Amino acid sequence: MSALFRYTLAAGATAVVIGTGFAAVGLNRYGDAGPAVPAAADTPAAPAAPAAAVGELLRNAAPMASAGARVAARPVPPAPTPTSPRPTVTPKRTSAAPSPARTTAQATTATRTGDTVVDQVLAHINAARTAHGLNPYTLDAKLSKAAALHTELMIDGCGMQHQCPGESDLGDRISAQGVQWSAVGENIGFATSGPSDTEIARAANGLTDAMLAEVPPNDGHRKNLLSSGFDRIGLSVVRDAKGVTWMTQDFAD
Repeated sequence: MSALFRYTLAAGATAVVIGTGFAAVGLNRYGDAGPAVPAAADTPAAPAAPAAAVGELLRNAAPMASAGARVAARPVPPAPTPTSPRPTVTPKRTSAAPSPARTTAQATTATRTGDTVVDQVLAHINAARTAHGLNPYTLDAKLSKAAALHTELMIDGCGMQHQCPGESDLGDRISAQGVQWSAVGENIGFATSGPSDTEIARAANGLTDAMLAEVPPNDGHRKNLLSSGFDRIGLSVVRDAKGVTWMTQDFAD
C-alpha cells in the first residue's frame, strides 16, 4: 500500500499550511453534510508531495499518499512590559504540493462517512492518544462537515491540497460551519482500498499510523494527532469511483 500526506500550521487570522495526510469518508450521524453525492469518476491521481512538505513517502508505499498538516491559531495580543514588549507573531505560509487538476467551485454537498468507518478511525486515533497519556478527542459534527466538504473538493479535481481554488482558508471554512475555535489544524491524505467499510477504515488507519510514525522536524501530522491543545476532531473518509480513499482530519480547541 502507498500513502501520501500533508500537514499545515498557521498563526493569526490567516491559516498556515504545515502538512497533510489521510483519506476522506464524509459523515453520517455525526453531522449533516448534505445528501450523499457519488464520488467523481475522473479524480486525478494525487501528485507526490515534495520532501519539504511531506518529509518522505511512506516506506513500502504503493497507492497510498499523505500531503501534510495545517494548524491555524488566533493570535493573542502581546502583554506590554516597560522594558521589552513581546513582538506580535506573523503567520508564515509554506507552499503546498501543486495539483494538476483544479476546481474553482465551493463544495455544497459531501459524501457521508459511514458510522462504522468513523467509529473505527476515531477509536484508532484515541487509542494512540491514550497510549501517550492524552485525553481522547471528541468527535465534532460541525468539524466533520467542514472536513467532508473539503474532501469532496479534493475528489472533484482539486487533488490533495489544504486549500482548493475558490475555497476559503482553513480557519474561515471551519468557522463557516459554526465552529468556535482559538486554534485549528488539519491532516489530509489518500490511499487505495477495497470497497468494504473494513477496508476503507484500514486504509485510513494506515495513513494515521504513518503520520504517528513521523519524527522531528517533519512531524506536523503527528503533532496534530497528539496535540495537548486540541480537544475536538472532525473526520471525513471517502472512497472515490477509482478505488482511492481520501481522508481529512480537522482539529480544534
